[in-house]
Amino acid sequence: MNNTELEKIAKSVRKEVFMFKTRTGNGHLASCLSTVDVIVSLYYDEKTPFDHKKDILIFSKAHGSPVVYPILADLGYYPKDELDKYCKPGGILRLHSDQSIPGCHFVGGSLGNGIGYAAGVAMAEPDKKVYVVLGDAELYEGAVWETMMFITHHNLTNMTLIIDRNQLGILGATEELLKLEPLADKFKSFGFETLVTDGHDFNKIETSFNSKSYSPKAIIFDTIKGKGVSYMEGKYEYHTIIPKSEEDINTGLNELS
Repeated sequence: MNNTELEKIAKSVRKEVFMFKTRTGNGHLASCLSTVDVIVSLYYDEKTPFDHKKDILIFSKAHGSPVVYPILADLGYYPKDELDKYCKPGGILRLHSDQSIPGCHFVGGSLGNGIGYAAGVAMAEPDKKVYVVLGDAELYEGAVWETMMFITHHNLTNMTLIIDRNQLGILGATEELLKLEPLADKFKSFGFETLVTDGHDFNKIETSFNSKSYSPKAIIFDTIKGKGVSYMEGKYEYHTIIPKSEEDINTGLNELS
């Protein structure tokens, strides 16, 4: 699949997420939009090593997990009309993904917990590749760093950490709230093979997933919160705000079409 096709899919996924989020007014829209290109690359780019039928993707950043809903529907895990029933009685798609949803593996809420679960899965099932998505502000949680010690101590080389480095948390810029940099150096010091790359460039995303490593891998993807909707991009306020006005919704739909 070439980049033009991947970009088309990514735009469609962003539009679907925008529609079901604005329809219900539930969840964290901007936090989903930042990771779309990375997740689309995993599932659709045959040059990446991820096999959705065998391998496992876990959202430790659980509030961003609905990004995978349109993808799983497209791949036949459930009917596409389930997207219309997001967070509604009778629907299977919840505010955060959980193991009751076909193709999903973990229910998360409190940040910092998903990586520990993922490490346990990786240790128990070494024949599977385990990918875990973490938000950058999630790295404020001490449990993340405790688990990173566990991962490298046991050399869980079947694990890849995906860091959504959109530079923003719920209250503002991460470097103003509680400085994370030099972030790559921190991961390296824990024993991870660490890469930093553009989370919206499909060539660079694919290269990072395919890079050879004899250690657990951490990929820091530089992303834009609210990617694809101009008035949301790079605005921390939209961490919890979902567009409600007809004008804002129409603008978003037009930009994602």
